Amino acid sequence: MRIRVLTKEDTQIYRELRLQALEHSPTAFASSYEEEVTYEPHYFENFLNNQNHIVFGAFEEELLVGMVTLETNTRLKMCHIASLKGIYVHQDYQGEGISKPIIAAAIMRAKELRCEQIHLKVNVKNQIAKGVYTSFGFEIIGMEKDILKMPNHQYIDEYHMALYFDEWDED
Repeated sequence: MRIRVLTKEDTQIYRELRLQALEHSPTAFASSYEEEVTYEPHYFENFLNNQNHIVFGAFEEELLVGMVTLETNTRLKMCHIASLKGIYVHQDYQGEGISKPIIAAAIMRAKELRCEQIHLKVNVKNQIAKGVYTSFGFEIIGMEKDILKMPNHQYIDEYHMALYFDEWDED
């Protein structure tokens, strides 16, 4: 497996995996397949070109099998916090340990950027993902009830989790 940052040349394969993620794991994302399938390719290209989105991809040969986005914050008082978003592993590769190296790559980049915290959200029922995040040191810092409303009127609660980097403390 090879991990690298995706570029605009990866627009098509990124779009394909993103749409698979939304279709096969609808309760894991705020966006929906029905929305994003209508987006033109330039939407995904612009996302990959945005300097505040660093998308890490895991590849088996030439196949993109996993991804995670590290989103940095541009607000002056919040630029010490980054977010992990859009974490997904291709359905045929789930359970093979692919999420850990791409999350580790995102965490290392956040440290290189001198971020002090990384935040993420996870469906409270997704115990596997919660376990992966906890293994990196993320802790639950809150919960939002009924934050997502699915088309079938099912509501989804999400945990807010954070990873704090103590090495930047000056005390």
